[in-house]
Amino acid sequence: MAPPLRFAQFRQALLRGAIEPVYLLEGEEQYFHDEAIRLLERAVLTDGSASVDRESTLGAETTLARVLDLASTYPMAGARRLIVVRGADALRAEEAGPLERYLARPNPKACLVLSDTRFDRRRLLYRALLGGAARVDCAPLDEAQTALWVRERLRQEGYGLSPDLAEAIASGLGGAGLGRIEAEVLKLMSAIGAPRPVDPADLAILAGVPRVEDAFRLAVHLVRGERGEAVAAVRALLRAGEEPVQMLGALAWYIRNALKARAAAVRRIPPREMGSLYGTDPGRVDRFEREVGRASVEALRGALRLCLLADRELKGFGAKDPAHAFERLIHRYGRRVARTA
Repeated sequence: MAPPLRFAQFRQALLRGAIEPVYLLEGEEQYFHDEAIRLLERAVLTDGSASVDRESTLGAETTLARVLDLASTYPMAGARRLIVVRGADALRAEEAGPLERYLARPNPKACLVLSDTRFDRRRLLYRALLGGAARVDCAPLDEAQTALWVRERLRQEGYGLSPDLAEAIASGLGGAGLGRIEAEVLKLMSAIGAPRPVDPADLAILAGVPRVEDAFRLAVHLVRGERGEAVAAVRALLRAGEEPVQMLGALAWYIRNALKARAAAVRRIPPREMGSLYGTDPGRVDRFEREVGRASVEALRGALRLCLLADRELKGFGAKDPAHAFERLIHRYGRRVARTA
């Protein structure tokens, strides 16, 4: 059994004209399923053939026998037929034998696509597909992969985005799915207008993304040990209706980048090398250095650990009032800073 194709490998294969007769799209990221089908439509169908050589159905509304019958039919207008089955795990099939026979000798003039975000891997249908279909990995991206995806998506349209701002977007929208992130990226490009580098203030229009400028103000007070000012900033943001988990994400985002800047300063790394080494915009390194004051690398690492504890509290492991979780974080860190001063 061959390993599944990563989505980038699948896209490149289509660009080379390498189209497989049968595809199995599996994984929980719906955006990749939809994008894979869109790319296959572009690769398989000609301008005039979509209306007669494309069949799309839901697994719950058909049978395996009917799908294989469609796949065995030759095209009427183009070079290939495209048969798409969404929710393919719901296909009614008495046995896997017909599918196994088709996979052994597929119609060279057809492309059969079976897509489902939650295949039951115990089914004989799925096991047969493992042995004969080209598998495409549609698994969700982690936060680091999401940040890279956002940067590349904007780059394709001519917009620049620094690694740290891409990380902020991924932190705020991680887990929302690439479909939602795509919609937010399109909203961002529409608001900016003509292509240019994205500024921190631009992220304020994105729903669910840490408000970078607010994160700067709150985090500066925190890392300097200015407990009164930090508590006041937290309370003001909560009163304004900010989501506690997103606020914490913004705070952690700032601390991570401040830690990179401080670590680079300790190692005497020139700001111009920060981009390639730490993924931080060199233009903001000096700002981080000024704002964190005398906070050490170890103190900033401790602040990140406290953010993790606060995250657990906010997500149901102890904090009934979000303000209390933030205030505990602020006072715990402030006491540590005071002891080492």
